[in-house]
Amino acid sequence: MLKGINITEKLLLFLVLFFIWETGKAQDSTDYKIKSILGNVIIKANKLQVKLKDVSTQIEIIDEAKIKRANGERLPDLLKSSSSIFIKSYGITPDLQTLSINGLGAEHTLILLDGVRLNSFQNSQIDLSLIPLENIERIEIVNNGVSSIYGSDALGGLINIITKNRLLLPDSRDYNIKLSFSKGSFNKNSYSVRLEKQSRNLNADLYYQKENSDGNYKYYFNNGIEKVLKERENAAYSIYDVGFNFQYIIDNANRIRFISLYSHQNKNVPGIETGTPPPATKQFDKNWNNILISENLITPKLTLHTNLNYQNNYMNYKVEPYLNSSYKNIVYAVSPELKYKDRIIRLTGGYNFTHAELKSNELEDGIKRNQHAFFLTSVLEFINRIKLYPSARYDYISDIKQSAFTYKFGVNYQPLKDIDFSLRGNAGKNFRAPSFNDLYWKTGGNRNLHPENSMNAEVGLYYAFNSFIQGQINIGYTYIYAKDKIVWKPQSNGFWSPVNIAESVSKDFSVSLSAKREISKQFTAVLDAGINILNSKKISQAYPGDITKGKFIPYVPLLSSNIALYLKYKFIELNLFYSNIGKRFSDYANKKQLNPVNTAAGNFIITTIFWEVISKIKLEVNNIFNADYQIISGYPMPLRNFQITISTNY
Repeated sequence: MLKGINITEKLLLFLVLFFIWETGKAQDSTDYKIKSILGNVIIKANKLQVKLKDVSTQIEIIDEAKIKRANGERLPDLLKSSSSIFIKSYGITPDLQTLSINGLGAEHTLILLDGVRLNSFQNSQIDLSLIPLENIERIEIVNNGVSSIYGSDALGGLINIITKNRLLLPDSRDYNIKLSFSKGSFNKNSYSVRLEKQSRNLNADLYYQKENSDGNYKYYFNNGIEKVLKERENAAYSIYDVGFNFQYIIDNANRIRFISLYSHQNKNVPGIETGTPPPATKQFDKNWNNILISENLITPKLTLHTNLNYQNNYMNYKVEPYLNSSYKNIVYAVSPELKYKDRIIRLTGGYNFTHAELKSNELEDGIKRNQHAFFLTSVLEFINRIKLYPSARYDYISDIKQSAFTYKFGVNYQPLKDIDFSLRGNAGKNFRAPSFNDLYWKTGGNRNLHPENSMNAEVGLYYAFNSFIQGQINIGYTYIYAKDKIVWKPQSNGFWSPVNIAESVSKDFSVSLSAKREISKQFTAVLDAGINILNSKKISQAYPGDITKGKFIPYVPLLSSNIALYLKYKFIELNLFYSNIGKRFSDYANKKQLNPVNTAAGNFIITTIFWEVISKIKLEVNNIFNADYQIISGYPMPLRNFQITISTNY
C-alpha cells in the first residue's frame, strides 16, 4: 500500500495517523490528566512569560538535555537537527553558517542572546559558527515574524538563546569545576574549562574553550569526467571563547545579572571549489558582547526589567595580495521594560534605544544609526480557555529618517477542559531596515532604500498526551507575503547596487512530534521527529520578461525532515540523528538543481560517578553512511568523521 512513497511522506503519514489515534484515546478517558514533556516550559521570547502550550505561534524548544546529546560544540551543529530551520553550511563548522526560516534569508531571522539582538547592522546577519554551545541552557525558535516586539529583522522568525544561569539553591555545592578534552578527525583538538562559584546570594561562573583543526577533510569532486577524491585546502582554523556570568540577588525584590562573552576566530577560508587551488584567503573575527540585566519587583504585580548592552565586533577579510577588508561594528543599547500581571492580563511595555556605528574601508565614512522604539505586548484572558495576544511597536531609524509601525494579533483556544489540546492563530506586519552594506557600500550603496515589509499569518494546533507514551504534537501552517525586498542588481557602470523591487510568497506546512517512553526505571527512549513542506517563490520581476518570476527561492528545500532517537540504559546513552534535505535549486531561474541530501549521525555516551566526580566519554560519528553532498553549490561537505570527548565534572 505504501509502495512508491518516499521516507519523508511515510513519516508525515505516520505523524498524522498517530495524532488521530492519540486524540481518540484521550477523548475516551474521563480521568485524563496531562503532564507533557515541554508544555509547561515558560517561554521568554514573547516577553510575557507564558507556557508553551498557551502561545499563539509555533515555538520549538531545544532544552539543555538536547544540547548535551547533540554532536559538535557550536550553535549550527545543534540547529541542523531542528525541523523548522535550514542551515546554509559552507563547510565544516566554523566555516560560514547561516540559516533560513520559512524560506526567507538569514537577514530575515532575528538572533537574540538573553533577549539582546545579535544580528549585525552591517548586513543584518550573524555567522552562527561564532556562538559556542558551552554557555547555552536553552533555545527558543519562533517560527514566524515578531517585529511587533523586537523590530527589524524579525520578519521570518526568531531564535532566542538563553545562557546558563545557575539557580541559587541552599543545598547545592558552593563550587563546581568542569574539564573536557576532545580529539577528532582533520587533526581537530579542543578543550574547555568551566569554574562555578556560589554563595548565599550570588553565583558566578567563568569558562574558557579553545579549538583548532587543519580542516583538511576529504570529499569527492566531479572534474567533468569522473568523481575524484580530494582533500580540502586552506581550511585550517584556531578559535577560542571566553565567557563570564554573574548573578547577584540583592533581596527578594531585586537582582542583577551580567554576561560577558568574547569569541576569537582566526581561520583560513577555502572558498568555492573550482578544481584549482584556492586563493590564500583568511578571516579574523573578534567579537565581544556584554549584557547587564536588572530585575526589580516594584509591587507584587509590577516588575521593571532593564537590559544594557555593549558590543564591539571586528572582522578582517584578506585575499592575498588582492583584497584586505576590515569592519568594526560598535553597538550600545538600553531597553527598560515594565511588566504587569494579574488574573486576566499580562502586559509588557517598553522603550528601546540602540546606537550602532561602523568603520570600514569598504563603506563610506561616518556611518551611524540611532534607533528609537516603543512597544507594547500583552496576553488577555477575559474568556475561559481563550487567550488573546495583541502587540504593537513603533521604530524610528535616524540615518534613513524613516519609521516603521508593526503589529500582531494572536489567539490561543483550548476547547477541551481536561485535555491539553489548543488551537492557535496569528497575523501581523513585520519589517527589516536596510543594512549599512545596502546603504553605504562605496561602489554601489543606495541611500534611497526603504524598509522591507511583510504580512504574516499562521494557524496551527498543539496536542500533548500522556497515555502509553508521553509527548506532544505540533502542526502549523505559515503564510508570508514579503514586498519591497532588497536585491542587488548590476548597473550600467558595471557595479551592483541594491533596490527595493522583490516580492515573495512563502507557504510553510510543518508537523513535529516529541515522544518519551520510560520502558523501565533504568531504560528511557525519546523520539523527536519533524517535517517541513515549504513553497517559497519570487513573485516579482526585475525587468520585463524576467524569467525568475514565479520561480523557487534558491537554496530553500521544498521538503525536509529530521528524526532523532535518544536511548538511555543506566549509565549508557545512544543518540541517533537522521536528516533529509529534499529538492532545491541553486539559481533564481531554477535551471540548476542540487541533489537531495540524506545524512545520519550519532553518538555513544558512557557516564560514571565516583564519589562526587561525574565523568563522561562521548564518541561522535558524523555522516555515518559517507554521503557525498553539498548544501551550497561549490562547497563540498566532509565525508564520515569522528570525535571523542572526555569530560569531568566535580
